[in-house]
Amino acid sequence: MLERGSPAAVLIGRWGMALSLVIGAVLIGRLIRNFPYLLPNRLPGLILYELGPALALALAIGAAIIITEGRSRPGIPARLALFALAALIAGIVALAIEYGTVLQGRWL
Repeated sequence: MLERGSPAAVLIGRWGMALSLVIGAVLIGRLIRNFPYLLPNRLPGLILYELGPALALALAIGAAIIITEGRSRPGIPARLALFALAALIAGIVALAIEYGTVLQGRWL
């Protein structure tokens, strides 16, 4: 069992929070794309529809890199690659759930 405040608990908490931010940003991006009628009309809504998912993901990855800052952590390029991979996996899972019935098992 992990002790509260132990280095392992802090490490798991930081990385768990950082990965949750990235996965949440992917899901928010899917919501923006799936429900554009909830966005404001005209230019602000168009900008949010086109740039919103990418901006949310960029902010989440930047925040995740800052959260996981520390002496014994991998460098920024390694963390950026890890969080980009987490975003890619979350996006694939979201699309698979959303379009799974349409594709009927034909993924290629």
